[in-house]
Amino acid sequence: MPMHLTLWLMLNVLVSYLVFGSRIGTAVNVISVVGMIVTVIGSGPVDPPNLVDWVTASLAIGTTGLLAYLLTAFIEQNLDEHREDTRRLRAARLDALTEVYGRGAAEEEFERALHTAQRTGTPLSIVVTDIDHFKRVNDERGHAAGDDVLRAFGKRLRRSVSGGGGVVGRWGGEEFLVLLPGVARTDAHAIAERLRQEVASEKVAGLPVTASFGVASYRAGQDDTATLFGRADSALYEAKRAGRNTVR
Repeated sequence: MPMHLTLWLMLNVLVSYLVFGSRIGTAVNVISVVGMIVTVIGSGPVDPPNLVDWVTASLAIGTTGLLAYLLTAFIEQNLDEHREDTRRLRAARLDALTEVYGRGAAEEEFERALHTAQRTGTPLSIVVTDIDHFKRVNDERGHAAGDDVLRAFGKRLRRSVSGGGGVVGRWGGEEFLVLLPGVARTDAHAIAERLRQEVASEKVAGLPVTASFGVASYRAGQDDTATLFGRADSALYEAKRAGRNTVR
């Protein structure tokens, strides 16, 4: 193969691999083939052996570029479909209003966290909370305002605990569940108190609201999700009976 053809091929391979399979790489391949054809035509008659080399190189470059582009396009299409499927699955697990986990997904996360605590012997605490006098918000301000409060309340909970591995789910109505894997009761109580203060100290969706909190921690060998949640729920009602805007 002639030296100038060899150099041409080396340059094409180097450039094409930098942008392998992209539109730019395809353009480089097309330009290379066209350039080679122009070179052959412009250099006058070509010996048959050299002509075969030029034709072979042109076909190789064109075919490689086409296959690379088709392969990359196929991979990109599948990645896009995977991202869309992931987005839809995530959206299906979220509560449509508050964008924290919905009830079903929260139950799954609860089961998973409890199983981990049982298997590893690590602590697990949960916090059950709801907005005090939420019905009054709906009655006096309308359901749209109530939805805004729920949305902002869920966002505030999630923002406060997600950095430490906490998980927030809407359990139903104005009641939310906060999972705190790896957190013992004393620390969980402190986290709940911090959440209570954050809600009470700053308006939620422009309205002054408070919330009550019930805390419970996993007892090895005694608890399943029902008993653990039951204790937290009972603690929540103790907080309400104590005057609301408190942690029990």
